[in-house]
Amino acid sequence: MDSEVLESKKVSELKILCKEMGLRVTGNKSELIERIQQSSPSSKPVNKDTAMDADIDNAIDRLLDRHDRRKPKPVPKDAPEALQPSVVEAELIEAELIEAEEPEKEESAKELILIDDEPDIEPDREKQDRKPLKKKVEKKAKKKAKNESTSPTRPFRITRLQVAAGFAAALILSATLWVFLQRDSSFTAQQARYGDSIEFSIQQTSINIEGDDMVAILRDAISPSAFDQVCSEIDVDISGMGSLSVARGTDLDTVFPSDTEHRGAYSVYDAYGRVSLAAKQSLNHELDVDLQGKTWRENGIECSNAGWSYPENKLSMTTESWRHISDRDVIRTETDLEFTDSDGESTHVGATTFGTSILPGLGSIAPLLSIPLLPMDLQEFFGDTVLEEGASSSEDESWTWNVKKERNDPIHGYVYPISISNDEIEACFGYLRMDILVDPDIPWPVQQTADIRLDKSLTTSQCSVFASAVSDAALPEGRLDMRMDMTVTSSSMGGNEIDWYDEYDSEPSPGDDRPTSAGKQDWASHMPDESDSRTSLEQITTCLRASHPISDAAKALDGGGYIWEASYSLNNEDWNLSWVDIEDQSGWIILDWELNDESCPIVDSGDWGNDNPASWDKSAIPSTLTLDYLENRLLNENRYEEVNEVMISDSPEELQYLGYRAVSGEIDDISDLLSSELSTGVVTVVLHSEWTSPDRTRDYTFDVAMDATTSRVIGWIQISTSSE
Repeated sequence: MDSEVLESKKVSELKILCKEMGLRVTGNKSELIERIQQSSPSSKPVNKDTAMDADIDNAIDRLLDRHDRRKPKPVPKDAPEALQPSVVEAELIEAELIEAEEPEKEESAKELILIDDEPDIEPDREKQDRKPLKKKVEKKAKKKAKNESTSPTRPFRITRLQVAAGFAAALILSATLWVFLQRDSSFTAQQARYGDSIEFSIQQTSINIEGDDMVAILRDAISPSAFDQVCSEIDVDISGMGSLSVARGTDLDTVFPSDTEHRGAYSVYDAYGRVSLAAKQSLNHELDVDLQGKTWRENGIECSNAGWSYPENKLSMTTESWRHISDRDVIRTETDLEFTDSDGESTHVGATTFGTSILPGLGSIAPLLSIPLLPMDLQEFFGDTVLEEGASSSEDESWTWNVKKERNDPIHGYVYPISISNDEIEACFGYLRMDILVDPDIPWPVQQTADIRLDKSLTTSQCSVFASAVSDAALPEGRLDMRMDMTVTSSSMGGNEIDWYDEYDSEPSPGDDRPTSAGKQDWASHMPDESDSRTSLEQITTCLRASHPISDAAKALDGGGYIWEASYSLNNEDWNLSWVDIEDQSGWIILDWELNDESCPIVDSGDWGNDNPASWDKSAIPSTLTLDYLENRLLNENRYEEVNEVMISDSPEELQYLGYRAVSGEIDDISDLLSSELSTGVVTVVLHSEWTSPDRTRDYTFDVAMDATTSRVIGWIQISTSSE
């Protein structure tokens, strides 16, 4: 078509022509002319994009046509006054479709303005490039048009953003439905990342303990405390909030420059005092605790039926654990706990352990008790197993689990319910069952319900020999029931994933900085000491036999017995020795070492009687390193700084003891945690300290345990209570 003819037409006429040709009707006059010319028979065919644009324009025009058909009919002159145009207060609006020049790439799309029969607008393109046109609606009000009568209408306006929003909404809806219908319904557990975190609430949680042996686990672990008056039964109701996060370390949190390749990890001292690289996890609890149970009779021996109640207690607990990058094993765990009772009296416990629990009496059962309080690490539990509806554990696994149909939870959205139980526990001493809801994008369950019962009277014939032995040895008489409901309230995604099972340059080898077997010695009548910086065990036992040959202790040693427990006072150089003879008779004797004349007068002595804590089994006692070597290693500030700070004290009132304890035969003590075989004994080096704060308001105790055969530290625990 001739360009001069097109130039003589109005914009509205050009748009009508474009519409008839199936072309876009948006743009200024020059763009419309160019579009018409390119679509002439001699021009190239319209491409797909142009056709799509034309379809959009046609859709807009059809929308305008529907609007025009909805215009009200003219109001007759004889209509009621209320219906006259002057009462309706409407304006006659004429609109023409005008579009601003194409915006620069960084600018958003302009609005479309609909106007009819407006004069041609040919903006100066150069000026428009410098300063985009403002969005506006141009109106013209006419009382009466030539030879035509129109009814009053409300303003009508469509913008490009509105049109785009409509199409976007449709596309998003259809795309969402397609993704939901076509998506893969299987997944693997999410790998934890540095910076991942969740917050959760704890509700409907209860703990019930029955049987004094079972109650004694808790009572003895935190004594002295209000629990000293509890016997036979404890009921605990818990509610509160918590959080779990994987910390993101900085370059300052690593010792060796090469370890910065694993950005986010931490350098941490392990059980041998060596530096290893680990991922740090922090778990926090702020709980309200209501306690009730039974208490002792006045004689302090029998448990009465009298009720014991402590409502409105507070428990604040933080647990930080470090997992080794190379094998994902727990290197170190630090727990800080403060329990404040309803009377305002508080007990503070700080414990550091190295891969094992420090609670006596529970042994391998102790980790089970942490399950309700700790959101499950899904990737650690399921690994790379593909999880989908119907997936389940294999027959040879001790944990039984199955994935149920995905559902839309009203709180957490689309989640997979998974049921979990432990077959060995159910066969031997109760049950452990869990129901969790899993969001594939979160590395922990968004909801977790744990139900645990420990009671070795429930042992069945299906219990394996080893599991049965563990139950009998580690689990006391009585019953423990725990139920806890945990729901995630918020979550945050971190950054880079943790490089599990990855080697690093500074990683210590298995034998690095560890004593060899050449340093071990067999026992004679006691653990080898060989110290030349203090009174040694060799000196004190030689003096005992020479100065007190008729004492029960000397007779026991001369007859083949041995000292199964010994402690040395760092304050006054007294030795407290516990002996056992070949007839299983056991007693104790305290000797005061006199340095001047190398004498050892007896301070006190006695028999253990019916409460004999030891039995003779010398063949079960392993070879050990010397007490002097282990003492120096344990007090080395470059290995165990926290221990050194406590034991190197300037306070003359602080009581400090160094010693060891050997356990053979039946296993029933914290030292048992060192043994991997139930048939052998264990020897533990111990440090103990107790003191009172300078203001006399709090009493402190501090205990450390180390394996005398390997120099591996089990951990230490510090307890502080209000002074009476």
